[in-house]
Amino acid sequence: MLKVFFDKTFLKFIVVGIFNTLLGYATIMIFYHLVGLKYSTSYLLSYIIGFIISFFLNKHFVFGSKKDKYKEFLKFLTAFGISYYISYLGLKFIVENNLIPTDIAFFAGMVIYSTIFYLLNRFITFK
Repeated sequence: MLKVFFDKTFLKFIVVGIFNTLLGYATIMIFYHLVGLKYSTSYLLSYIIGFIISFFLNKHFVFGSKKDKYKEFLKFLTAFGISYYISYLGLKFIVENNLIPTDIAFFAGMVIYSTIFYLLNRFITFK
């Protein structure tokens, strides 16, 4: 059972995920600290940028899919929406209740998002 999760595809997803996470976190920090946007706007804009990059990297590099890009894009968008919404709810709860500093809360949200997003893409979008 664990072999299904921890294979070559998972390792590629981790590499892409690390790249996208670093890019995403840097983008959030720029929007939040340098541009002065609200945490929610910074989080959303960062994920939109990451979404576009992530679709192409996941489709071609991670999952090597040759299927209809439009159908996969709609599934990817749905997986993104679900993952983003759940992670944003977690982020909002953490930030608004001052459970941990906002900069760390962003990272916690990204971990929630990445976990859900991988599972949805692995077993639904690019199956």
